[in-house]
Amino acid sequence: MKTSRPIPKRALAVGAAVVVGLVAAFAAYSYLHSAQTRAYDNAKLTSAYVVTKPLPQGLAGAQVITGGYVARKQVPAEFRPAGAITNLADIEGTQAVAPIAAGQILVAGMFASPSAAQVTFSRAIPAGDVAVTVSVSQVQGVAGLPQPGDHVDIMVTAASTEQYLLQNVPVLAIGTQTAPQSSTGTSTAAAGTASASGTTTAPANGSGLFTFAVSPLDAERIAFAEQQGLGIYLALEPPGSKPAAVAPANQGNLFTVGPLAATG
Repeated sequence: MKTSRPIPKRALAVGAAVVVGLVAAFAAYSYLHSAQTRAYDNAKLTSAYVVTKPLPQGLAGAQVITGGYVARKQVPAEFRPAGAITNLADIEGTQAVAPIAAGQILVAGMFASPSAAQVTFSRAIPAGDVAVTVSVSQVQGVAGLPQPGDHVDIMVTAASTEQYLLQNVPVLAIGTQTAPQSSTGTSTAAAGTASASGTTTAPANGSGLFTFAVSPLDAERIAFAEQQGLGIYLALEPPGSKPAAVAPANQGNLFTVGPLAATG
């Protein structure tokens, strides 16, 4: 008659550790699942296709589908933008018109037919204008706050005066960053992109190279001012502003408002 051998204490310890690990893992999963459920408790959920890894410009829709670039997820209904893609078959035969960051919800405007997606930068220039670029510092360029699609005023320092050269000039690009364009080639205002979390991502810049759309004559004036070493300053305009006559500032009228009144 065979007798059973006692289980070694070491084996018992290893088995107990495995059991404890499994219990801890299950507890962690239960907690996270419960936390997510509580977070979405008051939100109506809906499905959307979310980008799971950076999607390069020009990538074919078929590759987006088969390459694991997107996944169907549940998101709060209030965060799903209008035009969200609900059927991946809709992007077959298309390609991405711009790079798409991970976490973004797929919308129809992100894709176009190959012919429509071939939008060159020259199409962003209004008829009759040309594009011209100047280099300014962060101080001269409004601390890098302007974005492609904004409008700025251009001031120059000449003959001991500071004066406006041009007003309400559209910014086509900062560095190589351009304003978003529609499939027709027209430039649109630079805007944030909705993500699955409901936040927006603002386009970043930091380059001191500003490209403007101006008439050929104004392009000559800007180029001449920069070639002459005249200090160029930009002033950011609010939306809908109109050009207005502004007298040059000089030493003679710098303090025309008089001394500041004492307070206290």
